[in-house]
Amino acid sequence: MRLVSVVAAALMIFVSGTALAQQAELVDRTYSGVSKETNPQVAKRVIQDEAAQKVSEEIIQELIGNDRFLKNKTLIQNKIIRNSARYIPFTKPSALTQSADEFKMSVAMKVSLKDLKQMLQDSSLLNENEAVPVVLPLVSWQDRVEGRSYRWWLPLDKNPQGFLVKEGRLLEEALRGAFQKNNFYLIKPIEAGLAASVPADFQNEKVGGEDAQFFAQYFNAPVVVDGQVNLTKGERNNFRIEIKMTALQVSNGRAIADVSRRFDTDGGSFENAIDKKLREVLEGTANDLAVQVMDAWQRGSVGTSVIRLTIQGRQPLPVLEGVKEKIRSQLTQVKNIRERLVSADSVSFEVDTSVPASELVGKLETLDLDGKKLSRVSEGQNEIVLKWAQ
Repeated sequence: MRLVSVVAAALMIFVSGTALAQQAELVDRTYSGVSKETNPQVAKRVIQDEAAQKVSEEIIQELIGNDRFLKNKTLIQNKIIRNSARYIPFTKPSALTQSADEFKMSVAMKVSLKDLKQMLQDSSLLNENEAVPVVLPLVSWQDRVEGRSYRWWLPLDKNPQGFLVKEGRLLEEALRGAFQKNNFYLIKPIEAGLAASVPADFQNEKVGGEDAQFFAQYFNAPVVVDGQVNLTKGERNNFRIEIKMTALQVSNGRAIADVSRRFDTDGGSFENAIDKKLREVLEGTANDLAVQVMDAWQRGSVGTSVIRLTIQGRQPLPVLEGVKEKIRSQLTQVKNIRERLVSADSVSFEVDTSVPASELVGKLETLDLDGKKLSRVSEGQNEIVLKWAQ
């Protein structure tokens, strides 16, 4: 009996957790409409159809922008809105009332953002860029065993670098394959001989800041992979490979993905041991990075800005978690939200958003947080401070 009780309790927790997760993905919208149809049943159907149409158009415009919506209106109508039942799982019409020569009714709906976003993604409408996004690797190699280094954007010096160039090509090939599987195009600068086209002023040991902006614009790549591969002696008559790569959204310098790996080779000669181990591990490492970038792209995080959101006032952790889920699910302009600092009297979030802080703060103040409201304390270009309204 005791085992049955434990299993039943666990099942109840799972079911309630699943229900909460599903509820957090639903956006509440209400539409009020009128119809001049003389038949009440026909009028009701007309208003319900208009509700699905208008609410779908409103949310889709919020997700992909007005320009893209207008450009793809026919596709959106035929592929998305016509199948609105797939992302509007719940509708509740009010009582139909008649006034003069028309009927009036409101319709409450719950819209699944997850399902709608997936349909938009399947139709290549969700990403910020219509073209295949381009990625540029800027990976430096440091061989501390033989005392040499290699960066594809620098002229080759007198040190023998043939081995590092060969391993650099292996990394390029692994990255190209991984990103290609996720619908990105990765430039292979070593194979393409792009070093010759880099101006002398940008042939620096470290690429960052304005230099990264130049490389991104010069090669039309909104994402760059800033990375380092370090080769050192191991502790057991072998060698160690350390790989660190960070994918950056160059427009604002945001890191959207990163991997950090350490591998020890088997024994043997330096070059053979390094080459063998890299051939074993590069594909998995590259795939990890590419999947993270794709996830950020699908969330719409690429092309967004980051705003720090602080909410003042003491609240239990479950309430704060509910606030985060409400913001994520109810505001389509918020692509992602993460806790950054929780203290006794405030909580700070990092918010990926497609709108400026001045617009976001107004939307946050309109949210119904289980009967509570937030009010503005201050607002800057990259930071919003709110407090619990009295």
